[in-house]
Parts: sequence; structure tokens; C-alpha cells
Amino acid sequence: MKAAPTVKEKTIEYRDMPDPVPAGPGDVLLEVSYTGICGSDLHVYRGEFAGRVSFPTIQGHEFAGRVVETGPEVTELKKGDRVCVDPIIPCGRCPVCLSGSYNACRSLKLLGIDLNGGLAQYVLASDCQCFKVPDHIPDRHAAMVELYSIGMHSTTISRIDPGDTVVVLGAGRVGLAVLENLLMTSAAKVAITDIDPAKLRIAEKLGAAATFNCIEVDAVEAVKEWTGGLGPDCIVECIGEADLNVVGGLAPIAQAVQMVRSAGRITLLGQGPHNYEVHWKTLVWKEATIHTSRVSRGEFPRVVAAMAAGRYHPDLLISGEYPLERTGEAFAMLDSEPPEVVKIMIKIQ
Repeated sequence: MKAAPTVKEKTIEYRDMPDPVPAGPGDVLLEVSYTGICGSDLHVYRGEFAGRVSFPTIQGHEFAGRVVETGPEVTELKKGDRVCVDPIIPCGRCPVCLSGSYNACRSLKLLGIDLNGGLAQYVLASDCQCFKVPDHIPDRHAAMVELYSIGMHSTTISRIDPGDTVVVLGAGRVGLAVLENLLMTSAAKVAITDIDPAKLRIAEKLGAAATFNCIEVDAVEAVKEWTGGLGPDCIVECIGEADLNVVGGLAPIAQAVQMVRSAGRITLLGQGPHNYEVHWKTLVWKEATIHTSRVSRGEFPRVVAAMAAGRYHPDLLISGEYPLERTGEAFAMLDSEPPEVVKIMIKIQ
């Protein structure tokens, strides 16, 4: 098969590799149609997952495709079925998994990070990871179900109540996916912050009630004014990075603590390499709550249903498309973090 493995730090080659062969009774061999490039893929590409990921490796954990072959115990899928794939592989045996919170499994593995993923013509998955996709959902939209499932999971964790005012910090890939899911809830209004005007314009097209450019305004003060001085009921933080040149100089989680209303809620998705300076006394005095949200937990069927109903707008997030043989070029472009780029898709077939 043709594949685009990452062979060393910041080096992807387009080459022939052996076809994967189903070995287990529940295995499914897929012909990949589209794969999305995620922020985690860039971290692997930069060598930042050393110790967890060894080269060469086939990345790509956001993908969709068609069933080519199934193991003898697979009963719900047949050759030709179009599916999206949940890349999560928990151990299934630890106390966390048995309690139902398998996405927090300490032994969690993901296709495309710990095992070969979707930047190849073929990939192996388990039948329990594969979810059928209706015919009217395009292949490249089906490959974005994983991204939207992260947004749906964080929205569920956030416990949005009718009439809530919500603010998303960060209008990148994940932040915009979170925004789309929040706009399906009973929240009264949802705002979003970022440092890139192009991404904020996308957020406006998706339906954000307000956008705040953190390079132009102090987001904490702007959000307080927008909420009449109360602060939002809920904040979903989707940045993680602390070293941002923003008005006010606060890291995103520190912004969230200052913004949120008393007894409000903060949900953290953002991950970064730094310790954050947070005024915890403010959080305690507000008796606000911080939740964290990691990947997804069973949201794939609901995301597929919402996508089939036209509730998402994937094409507003897709900034470009590359063929498999130009995967290295796509990663090199993304490595420079161009501000106007949100999601890049790789067309495999």
C-alpha cells in the first residue's frame, strides 16, 4: 500500500509499505478515504511525543473509509460499508475503564499515535471502533466526526443549562468544534475569543453571539462587560498555551478564573508545556468549579446523527486539502502555524 509515515522528526516520506492483515476475529480492514491533520499530529511530527511514539510511524487518528474485509466475528459491518473510526483503544480492565470513564484510562492508546493510523491507503481497526456513515455525508466530513466528538464530549462535561451564557477560549480546530456543539444546546448565547481575525470571522459565520480579539482587547474585561458585569455561567478553555502576547498578559486558564461568574463552571481542554499562574484565591472565593475533558467517550453515534441532520458546518473549518503524496508538504505548512489555517484534510483515495 501507499503510505505517508513520519520517519523522523519533521520528516514524512511517501512510500510503499506492507498492507495490514486482519489477525483478530473482530478486526476490520478499511480502505481510507480522508484523514484530518490534528494538533496532536503536529506534536508527534515535531518529536514532542518521544517516549510514547517511535519512528517510523503512520499518523492520522481522524479518518474515515470503506470496509474491505472483516474478521469472522464481525456481524454489524460488511464489505463496502462507509464508516468513521473512533481511534480510542482503552485497556477495558482497569478500575477507570470498568467505571465507564474509559477515555481516562492510563493505558489508553490511539490509532494514529500509538498504532498505525489513517495516513495510508489501508488501516486496521476493531469493529467496535467503526461507525456507519449515511450516504449523504461526504467522506471528508465523515473524517471530522472525531473532532466534533471531542467538542460534544466537552459540551456534555460542561452541563449547559437553559439560558446559560458561555464563552469559548480559542477559535482553533477544537474551539470551533466546541462552539458548534454549544450552539446546539439551550445556552442563551455563546461567545469566543482568539488572536486571529480570520478564525473569529469563521466563528461569526457559525453563529457566535460575540467574538473578542485578545490582541486588541482585554478579554477578561470585554467578557465581563458583555455579561453585564456578572461573568459567564460557563467557560470552555481550548488553548492551553501560556506564552501568548495578549492584552492583560494572562494565560488562558488564568483568564477563565478571572472571567467566570461566582459559582460558575470552567471546562479545560487545552494542553500546554507550561505551568500556569492562576490566582486560585479568586477561584475559591467564587466557589467556581473546574472540570477537565479528554478526547471523547461514546459520542460518535450522536455526532454522526447531528452531522446527518446538517447541524455541523465542516466546510467552514476546512482550509485546504492535499493528496496523500503531498502529506509532508501539508505538515511543513502547518508547522509554521499560519494563522488563517484551521483544518487540513488529506485525500487518501
